[in-house]
Amino acid sequence: MLAADPQADVRLALTCEPCGHRWSATLDIGAFVWARLDAWARRCALEVHTLARAYGWREVDILAMSPWRRGLYLALVSS
Repeated sequence: MLAADPQADVRLALTCEPCGHRWSATLDIGAFVWARLDAWARRCALEVHTLARAYGWREVDILAMSPWRRGLYLALVSS
């Protein structure tokens, strides 16, 4: 992948504050993005499940709401 896109090689320079040890780590951007996307999808599914069960709403209607509005209804369900 490095040959196809040299900027895909993301290296982080790290330093331990207490001891001063320095090292570098490679950030796997694909794995990072996939993990974030997977977490978002699971959170959305849980929100849909919770609101559909509490109010009988359809998935399409729940997902059409803004995240703020869904959060408001989720807070009401949990209170």
